[in-house]
Formats: sequence, C-alpha cells, structure tokens
Amino acid sequence: MTLAHCLRFGLIRLRMSLGLASLAFTLPVAASAQQAGAITGRVVDAATGKYLEGAEISVEGSKIRTVTQRAGVFSLTNLPVGPQRVVVAYPGLETKTESVTIEPGKPTDITVRLSSGDIITLAEYRVESAKEGMAQAIALQKVSIQSKLVAASDQFGPISEGNVGEYLKYLPGISIDYNANDARGVSLRGLNTSFTVVAVDGTPMAASSSISDTRRFEFEQIAMNNVETTELYKTMTPDIPANATGGFVNFVTKSAFDRQETSLLTYDLSFVVPSTNFSLGKKSGVWGNDSHYLVRPNLEMNYARRITDKIGINFNYRFSERYDDSPRIEYGWVTATPGGASTSLWSAPRLASLNVRTEQKLTHREAFATKLDYHVSDDTKLILSGQWNWYDLHFHQRGPQFAFGNASTRSGLGTDTESTFTSASTGYSVGNNVLYRNKYGTTWHFNGTLSHDFLNASKAWITAYWSRADGQYRDVQKGWIGNLQPALNASLYNSFTFSHVFDRELPDISLALNGSPVPLDAMRSLANYTLSGTLANAERPWTANETKDGVSGHYRFEIPNTPVPVSLQVGAAYDKTKRDIERAVITGALPSAVTGTSLASMLDEGFNKDVAYGFGTYQVMDPYEAFTQYGSLLTRVANDFYRNFDEDNTAIYLRGDVNVTPDLLLVGGVRWEQHKLDGTAVDRANPRSKPAATDLKYDSYYPSLQLKYNPAALKPLVVRAGVSRTVGHPDYGEILPNVTEGDVGRANGVITIPTPGLKPYYSTNYDVAVDFYLHNTGVVGVALFRKDVKNFIISRPMTSAEIAAYAAEFNVSAADIGSGNFVVNGPDTSVQGVELSYAQTLSFLPKPLNGLSIQANMTLTDASSSSNDALLAQMRGAAQKTANLVIGYRYGRWALTASTNWTGDTEFSGAVNTDWFTGTANADPNLDTRLVSVKRATTTTNVKIEYQLDRRFTLYFLVNNIFNEGRDDYLRGYLPEHASFELPRTHYHFGEPYLSLGVRGAF
Repeated sequence: MTLAHCLRFGLIRLRMSLGLASLAFTLPVAASAQQAGAITGRVVDAATGKYLEGAEISVEGSKIRTVTQRAGVFSLTNLPVGPQRVVVAYPGLETKTESVTIEPGKPTDITVRLSSGDIITLAEYRVESAKEGMAQAIALQKVSIQSKLVAASDQFGPISEGNVGEYLKYLPGISIDYNANDARGVSLRGLNTSFTVVAVDGTPMAASSSISDTRRFEFEQIAMNNVETTELYKTMTPDIPANATGGFVNFVTKSAFDRQETSLLTYDLSFVVPSTNFSLGKKSGVWGNDSHYLVRPNLEMNYARRITDKIGINFNYRFSERYDDSPRIEYGWVTATPGGASTSLWSAPRLASLNVRTEQKLTHREAFATKLDYHVSDDTKLILSGQWNWYDLHFHQRGPQFAFGNASTRSGLGTDTESTFTSASTGYSVGNNVLYRNKYGTTWHFNGTLSHDFLNASKAWITAYWSRADGQYRDVQKGWIGNLQPALNASLYNSFTFSHVFDRELPDISLALNGSPVPLDAMRSLANYTLSGTLANAERPWTANETKDGVSGHYRFEIPNTPVPVSLQVGAAYDKTKRDIERAVITGALPSAVTGTSLASMLDEGFNKDVAYGFGTYQVMDPYEAFTQYGSLLTRVANDFYRNFDEDNTAIYLRGDVNVTPDLLLVGGVRWEQHKLDGTAVDRANPRSKPAATDLKYDSYYPSLQLKYNPAALKPLVVRAGVSRTVGHPDYGEILPNVTEGDVGRANGVITIPTPGLKPYYSTNYDVAVDFYLHNTGVVGVALFRKDVKNFIISRPMTSAEIAAYAAEFNVSAADIGSGNFVVNGPDTSVQGVELSYAQTLSFLPKPLNGLSIQANMTLTDASSSSNDALLAQMRGAAQKTANLVIGYRYGRWALTASTNWTGDTEFSGAVNTDWFTGTANADPNLDTRLVSVKRATTTTNVKIEYQLDRRFTLYFLVNNIFNEGRDDYLRGYLPEHASFELPRTHYHFGEPYLSLGVRGAF
C-alpha cells in the first residue's frame, strides 16, 4: 500500500466518521447549547508572558473543571447562566479567582494573568532557572491521564553539547547507554534501548544507528533544539504505537503562540573547553594533523514571531562543538580453553592484550528548525514543522598495543595485585596503533497536522510526516588511512612483562631481550617499528540510510445524553520504514617492509603529549602522510556487506474515555496492527556469498486500560493505574543470516542463522503510580511496574554437524568457521521495578533559604527468567539502578543549579559494532569461558552559576563532571556460577571537569 493510498484511505475514513457523528450528535448538542453558556480563555504567566499549559480551571461551588491546553487555552461549556467564579491554579504561582457573567448561547472570553510574590522580577522579566522548569513539568504531569513524565527545557540546567541523552538521564525510569562518553541509546524501565520509540510532535524520527544492524534511536546525531518540553509516556493508550514496549519519548517543538509577546528573540552563546588540556590558543596533536583551537563555540538562537493573530512562525538554530581529551587503558583476557583441560581463567586469568591509548575527539552538531502555526479560523488549525540536523565526529586514537599471545604466563592467582603477566614465546607483539575516522550524518524531519474543532465539541485531525537519516564512516575518502599498525622490531626485544595490573591506572611495563632489560625509550621512537604486509582495515567506507514516512487520521467526539461523560476516539495510521546498510572493508598490500628513517618520515610531528596516565610521549604515524605514500595501494575489497530492510505497519484503534465520577476517569480501548518486514543481505565482495532473505508478517490486537483517580476530598492525591499489551519487533541483526568468513585454517569465522518462524516480542505491561502534589510547587511519587515479555529472542549454539551443513549452504569452508548460533525465541522474561520521586520548591522556608528547590528520584529494577541466556539478554544496555539529585537556588540576581546523576552497573548493549559478551560456551561450567561486558557504576555532578544583569544578558559558568569521575568497564562471569568473577576491561577519562562560560538572554 502506497502512502498516497493510505492518505486517501484515512481521509475517506475521517469523512465517514464526521458524517455519522454530525448526523447523530449535532441536533441534541445544539438544543442543549441554547440553554447554557460557556467560558473560553487563556492563562498567562504575568512575569514572563508565557502561556501556561496544564493550569487547572474550576468553577467555584460546582464539579465542573478542566485544564489549559497548549498556548494556555481552555473552554468550559454547558455552564449555568448568570454570575460565576472561575478558579485558576498553577504550580509556583498564586491561585486566582475571576468573576464572570455567563450569558445564554454566547461564550464569555477571559484572560487570566497569574503571578507569584516569591519570584524575582527584573525589567519585567523573570529570572528563569530550574525552578520554573520544574513547575512546568509538575503542572503537565499532574493533568496527564496516564503515567507520563514531562521534562521542561530549563528543568535540569543547560546541556553544554546539545546531546538530548544528557538531558533525559535525570528522569526516573531512564538510563542512558553510553559509548565511552557519548550518550547514545535511552532505556526506559529496564528494557533494551531498541524498545524505545523516539518521536517529534508524535511522529517517529529516523536514525542511522551508527551503521549497525539495530533499530534503536541514537541521540548523538541530533542537537537538542526547538524543544519546548519532552514527554515520556510510560503506560500506553490505544492511540500510541504498539511497538512502544519500553516507552514513548516525544519531543514537543516550540511555537510562536507559546508566549504573549508578538516577537521574541532568545540566545545562548558559550565557549567550552576540557580542563585537562586547557589552552586559549591553537594546539597540535589533537585530531587530524593540524593545529586547532581547543576552546570551542556553542550558540543557540530562537526567534518567535506572531505575524498576525492567525499566523506565527518559530525559527531555531543551534551550533555546538566539544573537544574531548580521553586517555584510556584497554584490557583483553585469554578465554580459550587450553587442550580441553580445565581452564585457568577462573583461578589465574592471563592477559591476552593491553592497550595504552589516547583519543582526541571533536564533536560537531548543528541544527536548524522551524515551525509554522496557521489558524485558518478559530476552529481550524494547520501546523507545519521541519528540522535539519548535522552531526560530524572526528576521533583520533594513538598509542601502543601489547599482544601477549595465547600461551602467555603469569605469577600469582586471581586478581592478586602483586601478580606479573609475561608475554608468550610466540605470537606476541608490540604495535604502534593509529586509528582515525570521521563519522558524520544528517537527519531531516518534517511533520504537519491539520485539525478542526466542531460545534458539538468533537475534533478531527490528520498528521503526515517524512523523516530521513544518513550516517557515514569515512577515512581514505577524506585524505587519510584509517588504521595503521606498525610493529616494534623483533631485534629489540623478545618479551615484555606487566605488573600492578589490578591496582594502578597505568601498570608497570618492562621490555626484555633474552632476559636483559630494554629501556622503554626503545618503543617510543617510530624509527624502531616496521610497517609490513597488509594494511588491514585501512579503509572502511560504511554508510546507512533510513527513511520513515507515514500518515494518520483521528476523530474524537463526545456521546451526549449519557449518565456520565463519555468520549470516543477512532483513528488509523500507516507507517513505512526503509533502511539500507553498506559496510565495506578495503585493504592493500605493501610491496616491501617500511622501517627506520623511511617510516620516521611519516612521523606525526604535532603529537608530543602524554599518551595516558603518565606513560609519556610516544611517536606515531601521520595518517595523512601514510595516505600520500600508500593510498593508491588500497584496492582489495575484503568485505562489502549490503543489507536492505523494508517495513510496513498498518494500524487502526478505538479509544474510549469515561468519567465514571468527577474523581475517576477510565481510558480503554484496543489497537490492531499489522507489521510486514522484508530484508536481504549479501557480501558483494565474495562471489561465493549466498544472498540471504527474510519475509516476516504478523498482526495482533493490543488492548489497554488506564485509570486516573483524583478525589475531590483530597485534591493533591492522584492515583494512576494501567495495563496494556505491546509488541517489540525483532532487531535487524536478529532476522537475517549472517556469515563472517574466517581466515583460512584459523577457524575464526562465525555463522548466525535465525530460525524459521521467528516471532516478535510481546509484552504485557502493568503500572500503578501514586503522586501527592505539595502546596509549594512539589510532588512526592511512587510507581510500581512490571513487564512480562514473551518470545524473548536469544542465541543457541550450533553443533559441529549444523555448522558444517550451513557452511556448505553458504559456500564457505567449515574448517574456517569456529562457531555458529541459531537466533531463537527463548523463554519468557519479566522486568519489575519501583520509581521513587520527590520535587519541591522550598519557598516556605525563611529567607534566604526560600530560594531553594529540590528534585530527587531513584529507580530500582530487576529482571527474571528461567533461562540465564534470556535473563542476561534482557538486561543489555539497561541500568538496573539509577538515582538523581538536582538542587536549585536563587537569590536576587544569582541562580545556581547542581545536578548529580548516579547510574549503577550496566551491561553493554551489544549495539554499534561492540560485543556484549566474549568467550565460548561449554556444557561443563568449568570450561565455559563466557564473560559479560559491564559498565561500572558512575556518579557525575554538574554545577552551573548564573548572574542576570537584565532581561538581555545573563552570565553563567558551567562545570561538567566537577569531580572528574571516570568510567570503568569490566568483564563478569556469564554463568551464575561465575557471576562474582570480575576482570578489568577499560578505564577511561574524558578531559573533565569540562568548563563552559556563556551568556544568554532575550530581546
């Protein structure tokens, strides 16, 4: 079905619904309207001119109440004629009562301006900080029907580099999956990041996912711009896509009608730099082979203009850059089972490799967004929105790599700090590694909504969108060789030893030649290395493109003359996704070995800094010069993997809202979705490669029921509960056969085969939340949740016979394949947890403490399954424990925000070309050497100080990670028998504390 056909289908359905609704309901509603009156109006913050969404409106002495919508608008109908008193309340502002006179058949229009005596006003402009953002979030959360969190743009202080993940991590139930210090995926309530749907104004956004076989959305490729609020739906209603098993993240874009001003320009200009490599001038030896300024600029500008009362437009531009100075130590461990005997891994683990590296990285983000609001009439509105994002990352790694060989030896047992590790007599090497790549991509997103409000209080709207993301990794095309690995000359040494591996950032390193010590300076000179053989992974042009488009139509109406208020909403949607992935590896053979002065002629002369943790200076190759001399040799295409996926999703739904009593609201219904997924894969560089294909099609019904209870006798109390059924579509890497052909005679290839009839995940979700809203702009909340997941997808090892059979089918040698796995539906799993939250402005305290505000939350989750494989797969990329504390303080012209995030141990996600476990399976637990990759718990604290001169200029100073908390990854035993066993994997720092100095304001 084409997009045009679906659009026509949606319009026809809407016309039929509108015709039937008009015939059934117009006459009774019109008769009722003649006997009563109505109030329409807006609520505005008197100090900022911002229209307030989420303000509570009630008629004194009655049970009639409503809440303001976007742009602060509200409407009360069927009111008794005569004088009435309207009460308006909003967190952090004084409650106000307006006297109005209701006339029959004629709406009374009012504008209510709220203010607060405890807010400092300068030049008729409020000093906005975390306090105002928190008030906005609390207001929107309180009026929400289902369990939903709302984050306002000022709620947690600024995000220096514009990565949205750094903004979301302060919310309960959220954990961020990092790659080094890049916030990439977001996990909600303990589920894998692939289960989270990310949308803009309710329309899904495309992502290139780092050119990986995953459908997860990665935040690093978009800048945080043009966002007014962020909504996180944790429980589902029928109008939300059924694949939001983890949750639904929706970015609500800014509008020119958000404020009372006709025209408003806001800006934020800052300069950022890492404290560890601080310099106001240019420095060499960072990324590339040129000198660069390490202080990088950041700018965000937003201009909102109401051209007329009917037309408004909002423009937003963001430019952000960040330089990272990141030293690291990387550990590899021998996991092979020697000779079939009981392995020494568990009693005396041996190093396989140890790398000392520095990564110099420049991250550039740029975005432009616009939104047009056109009020065709008082009842008909057209909204058009679009944005362009540009992401450009340069990462340059340099440093020595020590390969011990599989027969390496050690003294001592376990993780004894006095143990020494010595290289094997064969298979060892000391490499001089240079890795330099450029990752970049664009993301386009356009969406539009046409809506109409009818006289009978019904509403129809239709939404269409188109989104496209592309991502590339490049090296040779940019003028450099991406990977260089000259080896230290064998005549200089024949062994090396490491000590204090477990208790020092940088272990003690010693070289030896026939038992005699060799000065480490021997390995610091590039002339002592030799580049020979094949330039492996020298060129890797990887590309991914994803396009999403779709259309949806909705109609909501009230059923008149019912004992209790009832409204129905129907809708249909069609969404299409297309993903293309190309991953090529190009190599070249050197005609002869390059060493001595010939190799030294390619020296990176600008790199003369300490590699990492006191290792000292170290000479490396210049990848640009290497390309000049050897770029023409890169002609052999070793691999050229191509993957293509096409998905179609069709949905219809019915939703009903029933106000059982003025205190109790029930929302229920059902959604039906049909999903089709076609995929193909082939290695275009291998003529023996057999094209693989898959064709999945499934459909199901997804019912849901939510309730909201807000007793009139205890208005601060809100209880929400819900149950829903959702679906998790298999990841792209799980649905296609994948064959990695091994080297001849080395048996290091891998075959992965999905089983026929692979089913999607299905989850039944339960949620109960209790919130108590405090008088002084605050809330205390507790939420309990559980997700029962069926058909969880896991891997099952192949037998030798199965490996041989599939090797023959795909025309590869079974002798070159070391392992094989079937992708299968495994046992059921469940995730359960609790969220605790507290937020409050402490304006009731005596001065000067009345300027304090606090936000604190903690999330505890736990996964369970009868299968250890399913259990560990369930927890990938999702922290089981998180906690956040945000303290704000304002005194006069000064404002301070301190934000602390603690994230517990988190398994690697296995996404983005990384393994989440290593080692081999075995029926004998003593011979099973599998180790899970885990990110150790970490705490980061950011502090921001502001001083407002006037409306136009506010100066601020921001320190990210003020205590310079690093990151540590470790390996943990895979089987329950080995779960307490740990080995170090990676130790990082990122040039922090990170410093930002800026100015922001409004005109």
